[in-house]
Amino acid sequence: MKQPLPAWFKDHWFLGAGAAILLVLSATVTAHVLLWASIPYRGHGAAFSIIEIPEGTGAARAVEILVEHGIVQRSPLALLYLRLTGRTRGVKAGEYYFTRPMTPGEVFDKIISGDVYYHRVTIPEGARSDEIFAEFIRAGFGSEAEYRDLFRDVSLIADLDPEATDLEGYLHPDTYTLQKGARPKAIVAMMVARFREVFEPTWIERVKQRGLGVREAVTLASMIEWETAHPDENPLVASVFYNRLRLGMRLQCDPTVIYALAMRNAFDGNIRKDDLKIDSRYNTYMYSGLPPGPIGNPGAAALQAAVEPAETQYLYFVSMNTGRHYFSTNLKDHNRAVFEYQVKPFRQRKGAAPRSRGRGN
Repeated sequence: MKQPLPAWFKDHWFLGAGAAILLVLSATVTAHVLLWASIPYRGHGAAFSIIEIPEGTGAARAVEILVEHGIVQRSPLALLYLRLTGRTRGVKAGEYYFTRPMTPGEVFDKIISGDVYYHRVTIPEGARSDEIFAEFIRAGFGSEAEYRDLFRDVSLIADLDPEATDLEGYLHPDTYTLQKGARPKAIVAMMVARFREVFEPTWIERVKQRGLGVREAVTLASMIEWETAHPDENPLVASVFYNRLRLGMRLQCDPTVIYALAMRNAFDGNIRKDDLKIDSRYNTYMYSGLPPGPIGNPGAAALQAAVEPAETQYLYFVSMNTGRHYFSTNLKDHNRAVFEYQVKPFRQRKGAAPRSRGRGN
């Protein structure tokens, strides 16, 4: 006759069997979750999607946002996956950019690591400060009033330019990458910091040796920037200005007149003969020497040319209508070049010869 199994044996058997079942179930669920997290998904029809995770968003709300925008598929496994991988905390706020179907695992990696989307704002060399601020405003960073106030705060450059009344010339042109929510104060500080990186400390002493301060060098660079589109011509243009300053000749730089007009909202894209009579210290046809300050924000090449001009005897240059310029040491050669490159081509096209943009007209 069989002996009944002891009670303790039955209890251990049931516990063992229960544990085994739970282990199998757990492994099955885990495998199912991991399989779900490895399947790419894209529920949005557009080529790309940019979503925003607000500050303070928890895991559950973050998942809901991702589902609403078709980044991950709606499933109770989403939160379970985050719990299994220990990532229910640490969601980073910001904008996220999605261009392809991604697995939930990749999506969650992205928002946990803070791989946020950066807006790129490109500022061209020579742009005036009002034009620069307009670019950032169009990109959604700040208001005109905010930038107007920051423009007048010269504390960031007071050590370099004690005479500065604004930041014209010191907002370095570059491509800036910004997270959504970047404030104008931080953007302006970033641009000035970039200027300080480019304008090397050794340059300060070098311009002093030429009888200029930082302000004058930046002003000169801003004029050079507008006179030629070819960086290799920058040192030659700089040499013309330096030579004219040394001889006491007026600089006769059209871009300074354009700046004077723009500051009065009077520039319509064309410069006329009468415009050269505008009474402004920025009018280098009427006033000798450099204008009182920069007429834009020069790039690195123009700044370097202002510090390291070519050693020439040139006093004039004129556009050859090819994007490049012809440089002359005397008025006779300059006038000949003006006729060759400006007057004759327009006469051949039966047009009126325009006033040359070269020096000495």
